[in-house]
Amino acid sequence: MLITITTPNLSSADKQLLIATLKLAPYACVVFVGDGVYAPALNTAFFEQLANTVKDTVTDTVKGAVKDKSTPNLSFVSTDAATRGANLPEFINPISYKELAAISAKNKHWIPLL
Repeated sequence: MLITITTPNLSSADKQLLIATLKLAPYACVVFVGDGVYAPALNTAFFEQLANTVKDTVTDTVKGAVKDKSTPNLSFVSTDAATRGANLPEFINPISYKELAAISAKNKHWIPLL
C-alpha cells in the first residue's frame, strides 16, 4: 500500500488513518510529495512516535522464530524538499521520482492525503 502525503497540514483523521494503516499493514510506504515535504517538520513528534510504535510492535513468525521488522517505509521526494528548502528528520528516507515510480508500480492500493 502506498500513502502519498501532499499537504503540510495533517488533520486528526489523517493521523488516525496513518496509525491504523501502519498497524494493519506495517510495510505500507508513506511518501511525502510536493508541499507534503513540510508535514514531517510540522508533525515531527507524531512521525517519530509512529515510526517507533510500528517498529516496536511489528513481528513476523518465520518457521517458528520471531523476527523483528524495520520501521515503516517513510520517504520524501528529495527534489521536492530541496526546491522548498525543507529539512526533514533523519529517520525519513530521501528518494527520487524514479524510485517513487517504482514504489507506485509495486503497490496496487494507493491512498492520497491531500
